[in-house]
Order: sequence, then structure tokens, then C-alpha cells
Amino acid sequence: MLSNSEYNIQFDKIFSQALDLVNSSLNQPDIPYNERLNAALKVLEIGILSSQQKQLNSLLPEVIPSSDISPDPFLQNQQTEAIILNPDYVQLDNFLSEEDYQKLLKMTLANQDKFFPSEVINNESKYRESYILLPQHFVEFHELLTHQLLSVRPNVMQQLQMPMFLVSHLEMQITAHLQGGYYKIHQDVDAGKAANRRLTYVYYFYQEPKGFYGGDLRLYETKIQDNQSLIQERFNQIEPRNNSIIFFDSRCKHEVLPVYCPSQNFADSRFALNGWIHA
Repeated sequence: MLSNSEYNIQFDKIFSQALDLVNSSLNQPDIPYNERLNAALKVLEIGILSSQQKQLNSLLPEVIPSSDISPDPFLQNQQTEAIILNPDYVQLDNFLSEEDYQKLLKMTLANQDKFFPSEVINNESKYRESYILLPQHFVEFHELLTHQLLSVRPNVMQQLQMPMFLVSHLEMQITAHLQGGYYKIHQDVDAGKAANRRLTYVYYFYQEPKGFYGGDLRLYETKIQDNQSLIQERFNQIEPRNNSIIFFDSRCKHEVLPVYCPSQNFADSRFALNGWIHA
């Protein structure tokens, strides 16, 4: 078995070789943008995790019995005991620079005609009222936000007391809530394509002075047992502060309270760049 120091040296060598290979690939125009972005995401993620692992290794004995390693609770399919998820969240103000915030807002308003009505997985009517802009219309900010999200993720997960995981990919979209917009109580994970969502993020931005009111996010304490999720009495209500971002466990049930926009102008809407980090 390798010692901690030998492990670190070997990992650094492998990581350096992988980084060289990916760097050369990122400059190849014949490789699709999404593939290059995913490659860069993987390398950044591995780098962050390896740094954390080195710090952990320095605090652990040379040999750790396998029986002492706890399983990842996300990977336990059979849930017999109830899990109570607190309505905890992390909110970071001034997430983007003033220049980037203004660019994102300007770009969003310029793409008004590219937004389309949102849908829900269960196709239930009158469950959600909002409009979506897909990431191909904001490629520059997709790269910027991906880098910043992965950079703050370790600290955010530590504050939320969530187990670390290796990222597979990020989902990202811009959501506009106009006059009367809302999203009823829901959960961001399911048994299908959204099964591996772990961390939900919502970046709020809008014009100043603020042209709407309402639109708070209500995050509920959630009981999970036998593949069922039930809201509990406790909840946190989060104001959509301009140029701030929030993070929370994707399993927590939540809702967007109704938005009221007296002018009914698109430019006065509640905008959010939101998405999910997948394991």
C-alpha cells in the first residue's frame, strides 16, 4: 500500500499528464464546445478534490481499515430509516462583478424572443408559470458561471454539511418570472433524468430600481423515507436579492411564491440563472 506522501506524488504526476492532454484538446476547434467544456470541468473538479484529499490525508493514519469507511448516503437505494433534511441554504452576495452582472442583464433582455414557456416533468397544468432561456444563448456566461460555481462548491457543501461528490455535469438555464409567475411545491430530483442532481443553485438578477415584488423562495424541511418526500412544518423564506446566489440540497422541497410586476414589462421581471450540479 502506498504511503500518503507516495500517493500524493503519484496523483500529482497523473493529474499533470491529464491536464496537459486536456489543454491541448481545448484548443482544437474541431472538437464540439460542449465536449471541451465538460473536459475542462472534469479537470477542475479533480484538481479541487485532489487538493482536499491531500489535506485529509495529512490528518489520517497511514492505513485506514475498509470497515471504517462510511457509504455515501446518496448511493443507498433502500432507505428504511427516515432522513430529515433541514431547510438550510447558503446565500452569497455580489456573486458577479458589477460589469459581468450588467452584461448578463443586457444579454438576457436582448434575448427576450428566445424565451419559451417552462414545463414540469409530470406535465401537470397550472403547476408552474415562468419562461426559460437555454444555455446556447449565453455561452460566455455558461463558462464563467461554471468556473465560479465549481470554485465555491467545496466551501458551500461544507457549510451545508453535505458529503462531497465527483461532478458529472451541470445543468444551467435562465428563468424569467413575469407578472403572476410562480412554481408550486416541488423537488428537484426524480427517478429519471434528474436522479443524480445533488446541489441546486439560483443566481438572482434584475433591473434596478426593482420592478417587481414577491417571488421569494420558500425552502421546506423535508422528510425522506421509503422513496417518499414529505414537507414538514419548518421552512426558510429567502428573498431574491439582486446579484446574489443561493445553494441548497436538491432533495429539499421548495416553491417560488407568486411574483407581482405592476408594469407587466419583461424588463421588470424577476430573473434567475439557475441549475443543478450532478453527481
